[in-house]
Amino acid sequence: MPDIYKVFISAGESSGDIHGANLMSCMMNKNPRIQFYGLGKNRMKQAGLHCLHDMSTKSLMWLHVLTELTTFFKMKKDCIRFFQQERPGLVILIDYCGFNFHLARAAKKLKIPVVYYVCPQLWAHGPWRVKKLKKIVDKLIVIYPFEKPLYEAAAIPVTYVGHPLFDEIYKHGVDEGRVLELKKTGEPVVAFLPGSRRQEIVRLLPLFLRAAELIHQALPATQFLISCSDEHYLPLIQNIAREATIPCKIIHGNVHEIIKASSLCIAGAGTITLQIAYYLKPMIILYKISPIAYFIARPFLTTLYIGLVNAIARKNVVPELLMLRKNYRWLSHEAVQLLRNSQKRQACIDELTSLIGEIGRPGASEHAAEEILKLIERA
Repeated sequence: MPDIYKVFISAGESSGDIHGANLMSCMMNKNPRIQFYGLGKNRMKQAGLHCLHDMSTKSLMWLHVLTELTTFFKMKKDCIRFFQQERPGLVILIDYCGFNFHLARAAKKLKIPVVYYVCPQLWAHGPWRVKKLKKIVDKLIVIYPFEKPLYEAAAIPVTYVGHPLFDEIYKHGVDEGRVLELKKTGEPVVAFLPGSRRQEIVRLLPLFLRAAELIHQALPATQFLISCSDEHYLPLIQNIAREATIPCKIIHGNVHEIIKASSLCIAGAGTITLQIAYYLKPMIILYKISPIAYFIARPFLTTLYIGLVNAIARKNVVPELLMLRKNYRWLSHEAVQLLRNSQKRQACIDELTSLIGEIGRPGASEHAAEEILKLIERA
């Protein structure tokens, strides 16, 4: 290996930025000669990324906005120019398939090896794209156990390393004082986690709050917490919460403390369900979609489950619903059942305990770093 080994890395979303930063740290700890260049946010920059474009102001959504096409093409052009002029020894792509697929194609044309870490969820939608993925990557590093056989069947080199989310949890731990403070609001405590994107909040939070009114009627002592993961959306959440007829406490940050303090979590589908599962909290998972959007998307949906917890377990460990209409009565009924029925509640906790015993170990970032370093050494 030369004195300086250049690696290009690209992550577009906040979760990818966290996982990318942890991966970079693990790789540089094992080999200080590696230097990282590419696309990322604050965490990756703090880990030592030489940033070509700061992704803090960008998200997947802007790829669909015509006014941002100029930004999209400039980023793509700058990355390709970097490939051509600097000839990095490796390209690492993290999720963010809309843009990263373009980078993978460009790297492959220049015969630069490509590793995809935290693969797009092709198992849930678009399995036909596996063939396309095979043409543009040299190695997949996957974080869900059921992904490995999917890609092995397509003859793509793949390694399962576990979910890097658990590295973050182990690293930062929980502020137990804050947990006790939140628990003082009363029992039971229901936590609403509507997501980290505007669309998710707008679709889910009003539905959660309507259900909360019915939960409150059945269990008047219930207290409600609303998680705000991004300060940018705090005014939006406050405006929606003003329409509620019952008091709800909005908490910015402290998501782990909110989960641990709760008796029940109600959340959108996504990685947050694994965080909730880690703390063995009963939950209800919702995904809201319009009937028209569902009609269009239905032929492309290949998974039986919308929640990661259920998808990994391959059964309904927790209640979930892909909701076409505002069925807040179903949501309130399931919530009251999990709060009142101790047998149903304990069965849910037992299933989560078994699941987390299988997947909830730290070390994914270390394992991913080892796999990538092996690839570099062979190259």
